[in-house]
Amino acid sequence: MTSMKDDYSDDQKYHGRTATKENEEDFLSLMPVDDGINGRTNGAENDIHKKIAASPGERSFDKFKSLPPWMESYVDHRCINPLVAFHNEIVSFCRLMEPREEEMKTRKELVASFTTLAELTFRDCKVEVFGSQATGLYLPTSDIDISIQLDEKEKSMNGDRIGKKNGTNNNKKGNVEKVDKNKSSKQQEIDDMENWNEPTGSPLKLLATALREHWLDDLSYLEVIENTRIPLVKFTHAPTNISIDVCFSQTSGVKAAGLLNQYMEALPPLRPLTFVLKKFLLSRGLNQPYTGGVGSFLLQMMILAFLQHRERDAFNNRRPSIYNLGALLVEFFEFYSTDFNFILTGFSVRFDGFFFPKGATDRRKNFWQPQRPFSIAVENPLDPNFDVGSPSFRIDLIQRSFDVAFKVLLCHVSEPLISVTSILASILTPSNEMWERVGPFGNERQMTSPHDDPIKKRQRLG
Repeated sequence: MTSMKDDYSDDQKYHGRTATKENEEDFLSLMPVDDGINGRTNGAENDIHKKIAASPGERSFDKFKSLPPWMESYVDHRCINPLVAFHNEIVSFCRLMEPREEEMKTRKELVASFTTLAELTFRDCKVEVFGSQATGLYLPTSDIDISIQLDEKEKSMNGDRIGKKNGTNNNKKGNVEKVDKNKSSKQQEIDDMENWNEPTGSPLKLLATALREHWLDDLSYLEVIENTRIPLVKFTHAPTNISIDVCFSQTSGVKAAGLLNQYMEALPPLRPLTFVLKKFLLSRGLNQPYTGGVGSFLLQMMILAFLQHRERDAFNNRRPSIYNLGALLVEFFEFYSTDFNFILTGFSVRFDGFFFPKGATDRRKNFWQPQRPFSIAVENPLDPNFDVGSPSFRIDLIQRSFDVAFKVLLCHVSEPLISVTSILASILTPSNEMWERVGPFGNERQMTSPHDDPIKKRQRLG
């Protein structure tokens, strides 16, 4: 890990203090100084914890007194740099929300069961997992993205049958497919008689039918979404409450997952920042592309472009790369709320990242939207002519949410300092899901500030 002293010389616009040098591995929590006020909770502190009964609704949270589920003890920001404390909170949050062994096992078994169903429905198909499930960047409530690769014979058979029945095929271009003229009507009759018991319809509808027949008791939701750029079947597995999105013959998602794994090795902050920002957008209902939000892939491209920009700036100014997650998150919000020009500028993560004018001759056709000038233009690293950000029509609302988060965080990490129990909780309210992940003692984690506690006052005075 780089010197924390260098970190705060680089981030003096947030706080004027410096910290001691650390040589720990990347993203390890930095232990605060134990001066009798800070440190791990001891027996006396455990005795004064207020027990709160679990409620069926969303539990209340006081950011000035309550400890969030990712914190185990109170931290006095007068004795430890707030950015160091914020870094520690992000590390703890990621440890709380990252996939657990039993969760990974459940998802793996669910994918295996679905693979069996897909192979019964489509002959010689290949089931591939992509997205956050393939990169390990999924939250407990994240969907599983699956692509079914059909062989050419299966595609041809389904296309012929759809053409005979409807006069059109169901490919992405929607072109009319005529019945093969080389076949005589007699031969077609023979083929129809031989395959009379084969199911007909598009792959999407065939899969939906198979799910109703074999998984009816285990489905709480099922929908076929055809009027999108990538048609898919979306369903929720009731016993596990995990949703699965299934598309057909899409290879780009699998390649993108491999690319992101490479980027995570090159830029370690990408993973923890993704966890925090995915939850940030999810809590505000801004995480679904089909509702105008920012999906996982676009979010990771935004984080990656920001980190690449920061690395270039550090290289050009001959400064070391800074991996304090608290400072990085604050700067991410500042970059996309204040610095980045959504109207005129787009970006790419290829070739170590670069920005480009959306109105340039070679870019205007694919990245400029005349009806929606305030949009985010992001080049797909696997298809440079495709704009990943085009579905996100609520980017103005997302930009404003980043702006509010930046200003709130600035109040808690810079002078004059507004002290709170948890800096992260000021922009990310703990949910019931987080409390459940703490364990059976999750409902006993609320405590008052030591300044309001008579026992701790006597300890300090005595």
